[in-house]
Amino acid sequence: MAKSSSSAAEECNDTRYHHYDHLTSPLPIPGLFHDFALPAKLLRLARDRNDFPADVVFANKDDDDVTTDDAICNFYDLLDKVEAYLTDPSSSQQHKLDATQQTKFLIEVEGLDGSGKTTLVQRLQDTLPHAIATKTPSSGLLADIRPLWDKRGGILARAFYMISNYVLEYEIVTGCYEQYDVIIIDRWYASTCGYTVARPPQNDSNNTLDSGEEEEQRIPNIGDMPDTIFHWPTDLRLRPNILFVLQIDQSTRQKRVDNRASSIATATAAGGEGGGAPSRFNPWDERLAKDIALGERILEALHRVRGPDETYTINANNSIEDVARQALDIVKLPLERHLNPQEHFASNPLGWWKYMGQNLQLCDESGKRMHHALWNLQVSYNSSKSSNGSSSSSGSSIPILKTVGLDRIDTNFVYYWTASSAFPCNESFLWASILWMGGTYPTEIQWRAEGYLKRVTEEECSLRGYSAPPSLVAHVTACTKFSSDDDSKRSRRISRPHAYDDAVDDARSVETANSSVVCMVRFSPIRIEVLRGGPSTRLSGYPQRWEWSRRSFSSDTNTTSDTDAGGWTMRSILPFGPTPTMTTMGFRDLTICIVGTHTSGKSTIGRKLAKLLGCQFDAELGETERDSESLVEGGHLHGDGSSTTVLSSSPGSDQEEDWDDFLLKRECERDALFQDSKISIRVVETWHVGNSAWYKLRQQETAANTDLERYKIAISKHQESSVVVVVQLMLASPSTMVRRREVDADNKKRLPMQDDEKECHQLYTALQDSINLKKDMLDPLGIPLLQVNNDVDGDEAMEKILMDVLSFVQKRLHHQVLVASSE
Repeated sequence: MAKSSSSAAEECNDTRYHHYDHLTSPLPIPGLFHDFALPAKLLRLARDRNDFPADVVFANKDDDDVTTDDAICNFYDLLDKVEAYLTDPSSSQQHKLDATQQTKFLIEVEGLDGSGKTTLVQRLQDTLPHAIATKTPSSGLLADIRPLWDKRGGILARAFYMISNYVLEYEIVTGCYEQYDVIIIDRWYASTCGYTVARPPQNDSNNTLDSGEEEEQRIPNIGDMPDTIFHWPTDLRLRPNILFVLQIDQSTRQKRVDNRASSIATATAAGGEGGGAPSRFNPWDERLAKDIALGERILEALHRVRGPDETYTINANNSIEDVARQALDIVKLPLERHLNPQEHFASNPLGWWKYMGQNLQLCDESGKRMHHALWNLQVSYNSSKSSNGSSSSSGSSIPILKTVGLDRIDTNFVYYWTASSAFPCNESFLWASILWMGGTYPTEIQWRAEGYLKRVTEEECSLRGYSAPPSLVAHVTACTKFSSDDDSKRSRRISRPHAYDDAVDDARSVETANSSVVCMVRFSPIRIEVLRGGPSTRLSGYPQRWEWSRRSFSSDTNTTSDTDAGGWTMRSILPFGPTPTMTTMGFRDLTICIVGTHTSGKSTIGRKLAKLLGCQFDAELGETERDSESLVEGGHLHGDGSSTTVLSSSPGSDQEEDWDDFLLKRECERDALFQDSKISIRVVETWHVGNSAWYKLRQQETAANTDLERYKIAISKHQESSVVVVVQLMLASPSTMVRRREVDADNKKRLPMQDDEKECHQLYTALQDSINLKKDMLDPLGIPLLQVNNDVDGDEAMEKILMDVLSFVQKRLHHQVLVASSE
């Protein structure tokens, strides 16, 4: 009995499948390819065997002369061109790719059929400037040949869809979309991966399994698959800047598919075509309708694809207006950051540097250098500075030029490690210039900056968890060992084979490793210059050059905001015009005032902060100037603590002098000593800010008039030579004071009380609850304030407070610099 034609076709398909099995069996997921070579080989093998289905209706209805043979021939010509592009090792080809990656913004839209992908793609094209929509398989040759592979099905259909991803890259890089900045793609590799992982081809035909239970057993759980399954192919070098995955309920999706099918039928009857419709041989609508779990697996796989810069899920059950609005809100900032970084980072140039480092895989999102990333920086500085800290064009020392490895970049600073012996620890700061080059031709970037260097203390490194690279420690240790030898011994060591390598290996051991041989250095930029592109760049609008400079300061500058005073001013300058120079640059001191009520931790926090910053700590004068042996209960309300009846006089004074007048005079004297010293930073406890609160409390006890203006005058005068910031340590209630006095006898000794609960409540009200430092004193003087809760005891709470205070202070370190205008 003769076989039916359908049975013969199935047998033919089964036979052909085994002809490809020897090539595809190593694939971890059947039909999921991870490079161009294998799918291209399969498609060429199909051509050699004439493994094409008959009676295929092609999509191209515009050209009556296009035959099946023409469509197939054109497709394989395109396949050869794409392969030649991918294997072209020339620098010009690499430059085209690099330029595309840096000047084009790619958006991929994914989701199940009926989720609204095509509609969203069209809305984005209509809304975003200089945008074009496309899809995979793209129009033209791939659209012509797609019905053939859809009908053929199986592993060859998957090979075709994989190749179409590379065709799109080829079209973008070779200039098909040259006039567009934004390319919106309706399906790309994420679809190829997601659909194949969710339902691998069962054999070399389009037949589905009869049993859904059998299919469920055969297909592994998406969540159990290794991450490598979902990695973007390494030879598919273009990747989306943003991937949108449209999430939709099955009932809503099916309703849209049914409505679309009805519209397509109506349009086809009228001689038109339905937009967004799949090929007539695409079986996915039917598969998704029969198997709801299939759609869930596809969406789960789409979310696991790794390659796009950012992936976002959008609820596609909402109206297209809501979906488009959400997508546009997401796209806005990344698009500006990618195409116009100079505008996006106008107030944060170091943010641009960090963003570039992320793109080049040099640092992570926090700005920390990636492991083994070659992220080098050139630093130039003089080993000495003028005594007043001002910059000078003339100097007695020759500039030092070093190449160092960056450690991290944050919003305000650049950090690197260097040999401790190479960086002077006795200098408060050093003026320096840095240079970094990154990216690739034709849009490579050069960063230049002027600013100052300061050594980061070991205490701060420990608190923040910064540790030097072990390899650097080992090499510096070895170099130190060699340089410390006398001439004869050094000669013997150098002449010995592998002597240096032996010393490095020895230094890598735990027993001999010494991290103190290296130190971390913080660079604070004052002026930054960026050159994007070079003289030979042949892209429109390139090369580009911008300058950022810190805004100038004066003693009356309001520095309460992080961005106002000392923020960045950006301007565009001629690419190769004269280099702007800083005419003069001065440097002011920094006074960090720690205030708070009794037992709030002023001394403890203050001393630890000073150690972290490597600076001077000035204790509260109200304690250091009084006689601790003559204190009486309740005396703190009457001056130096030695009496409860009158405002006691200053120590060692023949004439009676008001205690608060004496403290104000001594505080001003200490301010003058700090100004005349070579120390640039100090932490001071209580100071004029806290003394004014004590003065007000004591005057209330005697019903005397209060003159707080004198404290403001003293602070204002100090601001002429020093930046001032205030940290107020807060307690939740007076009960914290009572508790801390009970557990620490030293608190009771320093401030004797008659009634702890009553007097702690009185101090809490007077020194914290009833005063408004920000409104009454600090805002009028332009002094920033940080209020920190210090109600919890323990090392962990202490470390958190120190981190908060340190970050607050370091954001304002650049306020010390007085910058004149550039010219």
